[in-house]
Amino acid sequence: MYAYNLGQAFAAAVRENREKTAIIFDGADRVTFQELDILSNQLANFFLGQKIEKRDVIAIQNRKSPYGFAAMIACLKLGVIYTNFDYTNPKERILKILHTAEPKLVFADERNEAIEEICQELHMKYIAVSQCQEAVLQQKESVSSFWLEGVTGNMPAYIMFTSGSTGVPKGVLIRQGSLLNFIKWGKAQYQLTKDDILTNVNPIYFDNSVFDFYCSVFNGITMVSVTKEVVEKPKEMLRVIEENGCTFWFSVPSMLIYLMNLKLLTKGRLTDIRAFSFGGEGYPKELLRKLYSIYKDSAKFYNVYGPTEGTCICSAYEITEKDMEEDGLAPLGRLSANFESVILDENGEQNTVGELCLIGEQLALGYYNDKERTEASFVECPQIGAYKERMYKTGDRVELAEGKLYFRGRIDNQIKHMGYRIELEEIENALIKIPGLKQCAAIHTVSKNGFSKIVAFVACEESQEVDIRKELKKYLPGYMIPNAIEHLDELPKNANGKVDRVFLKQQYEA
Repeated sequence: MYAYNLGQAFAAAVRENREKTAIIFDGADRVTFQELDILSNQLANFFLGQKIEKRDVIAIQNRKSPYGFAAMIACLKLGVIYTNFDYTNPKERILKILHTAEPKLVFADERNEAIEEICQELHMKYIAVSQCQEAVLQQKESVSSFWLEGVTGNMPAYIMFTSGSTGVPKGVLIRQGSLLNFIKWGKAQYQLTKDDILTNVNPIYFDNSVFDFYCSVFNGITMVSVTKEVVEKPKEMLRVIEENGCTFWFSVPSMLIYLMNLKLLTKGRLTDIRAFSFGGEGYPKELLRKLYSIYKDSAKFYNVYGPTEGTCICSAYEITEKDMEEDGLAPLGRLSANFESVILDENGEQNTVGELCLIGEQLALGYYNDKERTEASFVECPQIGAYKERMYKTGDRVELAEGKLYFRGRIDNQIKHMGYRIELEEIENALIKIPGLKQCAAIHTVSKNGFSKIVAFVACEESQEVDIRKELKKYLPGYMIPNAIEHLDELPKNANGKVDRVFLKQQYEA
């Protein structure tokens, strides 16, 4: 049956797989498709009782629990926008995210006093499962067909927050139709079947988790969800994945490199995995060769590319033996059939080298509550004169050669660190708030062993002593805290009088 909204798509998966396990949790708990459907319906009706309406926002404090995932599905059924936020972020960053999202309700699968206090400060309603569980379970197990019929593919599904150059995170708004397209593409691209079991080691507020959740559960496929606490214990994480027979792995390269360095990925481990898919950052070829040599006879390898604004993934390139013989990063491959692209050089002319601009069904609606940044990144395609067609300027510099795209860097200061998309300016905006710092700059570098590193250069007032990392924790999440801090008397300037990041990087890497 053709589904025109995600509620219908999930209902179809439930009809075909009622008693099948939908999600396995690392604590060995399981929830079937029918149980997940019933719980999401009960939550949907509970949300209606809280006067939640279509296009309202619900912020979910989600620890990867049955209630967390069911809340996401409940929102989709009602045409309500959800956003999963990292509740371990510093208070100031959570304040910015919630201020931008303006949720009608903050729903928590576990009560957190710090988040509750933030909501009180912002005059937002906060409800934890422990406060409403009995009321939720007393709700009807069905959802009014009126709500499902009133939800269209063009309605927003979720907001995914990423780093912002102004210091304020950007909320990427993805519509339901884009996800329907993505679900269908993922199944076909990876030839996913009902026998597959997908991993979910990615954080639920992180873009890669979109593939984990939607391409599994909405295709009637089981997902093994691993919490942050277990991911931080690599041996335990692999035990969970192996014991549950996972067949498909998706993560950032950093995680695979980390496991390799711990000598945990060897022949005899992860024997059920038939495909390794990785994206979010480049995979250094020397390190990729080591992984490839271990699993090439039992698994396929896919290098994927896609900005958050393109609904997670735009291309998936299957790596071959020939690619292992070549130097440099693996190709991005060809864009999926869901996308058309334009490559614009510095003069705005179409070329084979330049900024990649995307056109297609999976493009985001824009940045939530941010008209200025939306208009700067989502523009009219200059190559089409007869009518207006919207395109997204990725900021990624690419080269098209022999029909394949190759990543050639950024045209701005955005980086990928441990798979996270980070604007260096956001780090600098946090640094400059620290009393006694008169100059600062942040650079990104990758060592020969594949470790990504953020380095901050600072010039302080005389006799000023301050714990910079401790101060930064007030403003930035852990993955954005610089790995190294270099103190200089003065920061070098370029011909335009700006801090010379290129020189700093060259000196640091020398």
